Amino acid sequence: MALVPPSPATVERYYARGWYPAIQSRLTALSNGVALSLFDLTLALVVAVTIAAWVFWLRRARKQRSFKPIGRGLLATLTGAAVVYLWFLAAWGLNYGRGSLDTVLPYDASRVTPLAVRELAEHAVREANRTYAAAHAAGFPDIHDQPPSLIEALHQVERELGRRRPTTMAQPKTSWLSPYFRATGVSGMLAPFYLETLLNPDLTGPERPAVLAHEWAHLSGYAPEADASFVGYLAALRAGPAAEYSVWLDLVSEAANQLQPVTERLVLQELAEGPRRDQAAIRERLKALVQPVQRVAWSTYDQMLKSQGVEEGVRSYSRVIQLLIGTDVLKVPRS
Repeated sequence: MALVPPSPATVERYYARGWYPAIQSRLTALSNGVALSLFDLTLALVVAVTIAAWVFWLRRARKQRSFKPIGRGLLATLTGAAVVYLWFLAAWGLNYGRGSLDTVLPYDASRVTPLAVRELAEHAVREANRTYAAAHAAGFPDIHDQPPSLIEALHQVERELGRRRPTTMAQPKTSWLSPYFRATGVSGMLAPFYLETLLNPDLTGPERPAVLAHEWAHLSGYAPEADASFVGYLAALRAGPAAEYSVWLDLVSEAANQLQPVTERLVLQELAEGPRRDQAAIRERLKALVQPVQRVAWSTYDQMLKSQGVEEGVRSYSRVIQLLIGTDVLKVPRS
């Protein structure tokens, strides 16, 4: 499965439109019934069993003065790893084999120019300024909330993209991995084995709707980061003032980061005081980063993405800007 994966057409027909929606509704319904993260419990169990088993094999090897127990241990470990990998693929991972959204949507690469990126960044700044007051007046969801407006908006986007069966949304949970999330700057993750949504508990209010929409888009079967961001943005923009502002605030950073430094400063100086305070709160949250841990974690994730066919690795996060411009879904005013 790793070396000779099925074709995108096969994955789309039999997995994305058949097996995955059926298994997703069952696994997420199961995990929603448990307050704790089943992913955390499974991970702890796997680590404990692996350590205990290797202690046993090493003691047997020393007692017997033979390498055979170590060989049996290696074989058992490889077999266990294969089972976990196949579980990952069956539960969610084969979604990486689907065609990316730029191959199934009306996408025009010629629209993606430096000027268009600047226009998108300027548009995001204007919209963040415009939606700030209404968003803060409406209030942002709690870390464990499931906003009904966001659920309905995502189902609407799913129907427009051809998904016949609506996704069963996962109850947002915090994780035993929260210290790792803080150290690496991870905002959230889809835990693949039971299809759970795990969020960083330190997320600021304005971050939560966009992050939750992104993770729920993963749950919907959009594995590449850019595709999940694209679907999440489209849903959150339809889900009320708090979610709409969350998207524009996120897009301010995403688009501006792709500009030249001088242009970036010119664009960001138009950001109003309110959104600036929200950005400052996010920067304050990110002070918990531990740089060596972050580098190792993102390097590992980069290799994992590439192993699943995402050639750009973690750089694929920024490709959402190209998707938004190339599909022109935001109807950004042109100069």
